Amino acid sequence: MSTYINEFVNFANLLADSASKTSMHYFRKKLDIENKDDESPVTIADKETEEIIRELIKKKFPNHGILGEEYENENLDSEFIWVIDPIDGTRSYIAGHKDFGNLISLLHDNQPIIGIINCPAHNERWIGIKNNKTTCNGKEVSTSGVNKIENSYLFTSGIYFLEPFFKKGFEKIKEKSKYFRLGGDCYMYGMLSSGLIDIVIEDTLKAHDYMALINVVEGSGGKITDKQGKPINLQSDGSLIASSSSQLHSEIIKIINN
Repeated sequence: MSTYINEFVNFANLLADSASKTSMHYFRKKLDIENKDDESPVTIADKETEEIIRELIKKKFPNHGILGEEYENENLDSEFIWVIDPIDGTRSYIAGHKDFGNLISLLHDNQPIIGIINCPAHNERWIGIKNNKTTCNGKEVSTSGVNKIENSYLFTSGIYFLEPFFKKGFEKIKEKSKYFRLGGDCYMYGMLSSGLIDIVIEDTLKAHDYMALINVVEGSGGKITDKQGKPINLQSDGSLIASSSSQLHSEIIKIINN
């Protein structure tokens, strides 16, 4: 597999380039908005971006699997699976906010080996490759290394927690943190990886929301797990905690689960 990693990275960048072009074409334009079964919004930009990514994957790697947000999964028993979120942060996108992004991940034997957080409105692209340093626009980045909640900058996209103990733990961390901000979508994880913020806590996510984040966060020196501190995978429960250091992460997990 390592023989082909450069080819996969180059292709993942090609997918991100295509996603940038399509999503920016429709950005801040009047769009028809549909609501899916879960009441989340979807636009032509979401659908067209995913369609183009799928077409490129099928042409280049016809035997690879695809797990996306807008269309049916394909070949999930494949050795390689592409996990894509064509527009992460559709609500932000519709409102004209720049924090939306295109998420692209490649799994080998269900383990993430490449992750891209592509934020075209900010002109920033984070690339995480397993066992390599994360880069943003070609330059290596690192987390802040903050190791105490009292010194941390905490972000979340929304205060939606399925279990009361998780919400209670989040509120404790929020009260203890130095700063707190609501909103940011996938851009939060790029900022964390670049050392600008220190903690992101979310819940009710799906695989297409989080798989691309893993390599990016870990490659910058951060830690990312579910709410119990377990590694993230395709079957994870949708809870997500990312932090700037292992020490900080351990403190967060302890507060949430005690």
